[in-house]
Amino acid sequence: MSPWAVLAAAMTAGSAISIIGFVYPTLTPYLRDDLGLSLTAVGLLNTFIYLGTMLGALPAGWLTDHFGSRRVLILAALTAAGLTVLVPLVAHAQALFLALLVLVGLVVACSTPAGSQAVAQAFPPEQRGLVIGLRQMAVPLGGALASGLLVPLAEFLGWRWASVAAGAIAVLAAWATSRLYRENSRPASHPPTGRSGLRRVLRERNIVLAAVAGVTLPTGQFIMITYLILFLRERFGIPEVQGAALLTAANLAGALSRVWWSWLSDRLGGRRKPLLLGIVGLAALCALLLSALPMGTPLWLKAGVVVLYGATALGWQGLHFSLLTELSPPGLEGRVVGLGLVFTSLGIACAPPLFGLAVERSGDYTLGWQLLAGVFALGLTLLALVRERRVPSDG
Repeated sequence: MSPWAVLAAAMTAGSAISIIGFVYPTLTPYLRDDLGLSLTAVGLLNTFIYLGTMLGALPAGWLTDHFGSRRVLILAALTAAGLTVLVPLVAHAQALFLALLVLVGLVVACSTPAGSQAVAQAFPPEQRGLVIGLRQMAVPLGGALASGLLVPLAEFLGWRWASVAAGAIAVLAAWATSRLYRENSRPASHPPTGRSGLRRVLRERNIVLAAVAGVTLPTGQFIMITYLILFLRERFGIPEVQGAALLTAANLAGALSRVWWSWLSDRLGGRRKPLLLGIVGLAALCALLLSALPMGTPLWLKAGVVVLYGATALGWQGLHFSLLTELSPPGLEGRVVGLGLVFTSLGIACAPPLFGLAVERSGDYTLGWQLLAGVFALGLTLLALVRERRVPSDG
């Protein structure tokens, strides 16, 4: 079948599953008003979701390596749809609500290993950066859809109906994926199973360094998703719907930029590391700019900084997962990407509540953005130690 159909299926399922992961953090102003959550508790929404993702990442990689990307993507989308109906029904009991967010995270964990493996196996190496970047575009695209469609829906009908709408999108995505994607038969040779495969991955120094650097990379993205609307409202008095429009613009900038960065890395001979270092450095600079914006900053300038922040703090993912995939031993791509997802999920789980705690303790967002810039600097240091492998072309 056409590799572009595989890419379309991976993006469709990935976007829908991404919406499920973003819907509750994106709707934090409504959740906060309804459930009386503090800023630190708001950050814990992401923590519980990505605790589930961290726990599910390696099993998701194993399932992908052994049962195929198509099955994993379709079943994950359908399971996510069921959870988005269940969550609003039981959200009156906060403890059960948070436990269900862990289950949401377990499902979200399936998208990246399955989608990355699907497109990596469907396309030749000289196109791999671009297509994995396109596949990873599903993540900010899901965030943009969550803020652009579900926030206005929550404004008029409440966050519970917005959650159900996210589930309806996931059902449609599962159907579309089943129609678009016909997986080739599995090869006769099988990858190492169980612990032997994981041990082989953990012996690779460069894989471990790149994976551990993943703790720092998603922090800016999920702090933005969780706090940007609140930050704009509380510091500048920008209404929620206008703040959601800026968040949507930042997510779209991230979606487009990760394709651009990935395409450019293909043009530079398949080298991912130099561009990854550059955009993480720019993201740190944007975090410092957000910390320094004064009260009287014009809206166009605030919008420009937010969009640039989106294009950099959200632009890392395609390059990072391309790097991990290309460092992987053959047949273990799912587990290598799953290992990277363990560490990115750890960063996602920890960053929003720590950011919220820093803001609450200091009484201002300045310290939070400055600490984020320091986290990006740590990521730069770890990535600088990775020795990138040359990717051979098929030509």
